Amino acid sequence: MALYKRHGIYHCDFVINGQRVRQTLETRDWREATNKEHDLQAQAREGKLAAGRLASLARSNVEEAFTRYLVERAIEIQNVRHEGDISKPVRAFFRAKRLNQIGADDVKAYQSHRIMQGRKPKTVNLEVGLLLRLLKRAKLRHLLADDVHMLPVKREPRQMLTPAEKQRLFETAATKPEWQRAYCAALLTANGSMRPVELRRLLWHDLDPVNRILTIRRSKTEAGTRVIPLNDEAWAAVAALKQAADKLGTYALENFIFHREWPKIDGTMPMGRSGWRTAWRNLRKEAAKEDKDKGKPEMKWLANLRFYDLRHQFVTELCEAGIPEAVIRELAGHVDPAMMRIYSHPRLAAKRAAVQMLGWNSEKSTSAMPEGVTVNSTWALPAAAR
Repeated sequence: MALYKRHGIYHCDFVINGQRVRQTLETRDWREATNKEHDLQAQAREGKLAAGRLASLARSNVEEAFTRYLVERAIEIQNVRHEGDISKPVRAFFRAKRLNQIGADDVKAYQSHRIMQGRKPKTVNLEVGLLLRLLKRAKLRHLLADDVHMLPVKREPRQMLTPAEKQRLFETAATKPEWQRAYCAALLTANGSMRPVELRRLLWHDLDPVNRILTIRRSKTEAGTRVIPLNDEAWAAVAALKQAADKLGTYALENFIFHREWPKIDGTMPMGRSGWRTAWRNLRKEAAKEDKDKGKPEMKWLANLRFYDLRHQFVTELCEAGIPEAVIRELAGHVDPAMMRIYSHPRLAAKRAAVQMLGWNSEKSTSAMPEGVTVNSTWALPAAAR
């Protein structure tokens, strides 16, 4: 074991359990260098010190480390592009640092920086989670384990569309040709639970026009691979897309149903991530507007409707219809039953009808009611409870 100087900076060189460690201690102070060397030796004895390829990963800068990590992840998972997108702000913030220089205070500073930029805690947690996975691969995660915590996320219940709102949304979407792709995509999600990423990957040979079924071959999860039967509304959306493809000359079995339209029309390339985003924003704002001449009231909720909410709508409506949970999970591409609690949002009317079945009604005896109490009894809250 040796502690030595090079250009005024202390370095260490030792072998523990057959593992040789040679690295800079990044200090000119002998006492600090000695303490760092002892820490490294303790980590090596516990098997927590990176060696060989992992050691070079730990010493590389964040940009290079993420590049290597994503190349390796591409072998492990299909949707590595998603992690690549998440990594962009992390790479930008830590660009000047090596991976082994990132401490708990740096991660906390990143969290504060992103919140100040207006990002939601859930988004920041996704980014920090990816950084921690990279640090774990470089055997550096344990150094931050006790001091880095995810931001608290407040789950806000999503409001589901009423039948009137749903009808208004789709009637508005059908009014303009430039909204057709957004309209068709919305119909397929509301009637088939398809995720945006699944829609963009659909090929024409995934469609069975005889049996009216779509096969999802690639998704973000293993459970996402499934077969979805198409109802009349979903089939109408597919038929409209087929007519559009025939006019553009992009129809071919190996081509994408939602193909690229910019900078040029190309049926062999999938639609970009921003695909129908602008059209969706415009049509939902239009649907939310009041039209006194036509007797249409304002529907403010529609203006903020997320495209992904249509998938929640699909699950909720099937739950309310009494469809078995196993069937819903199969259609939605869920593998975990706990996901049903996130995706299903029974409407208040359905909840009220459910609990009302347990109470007294005209067909049941009211003899068990407390004396002097009727189904229409009311009372005033105490002042302190108001």
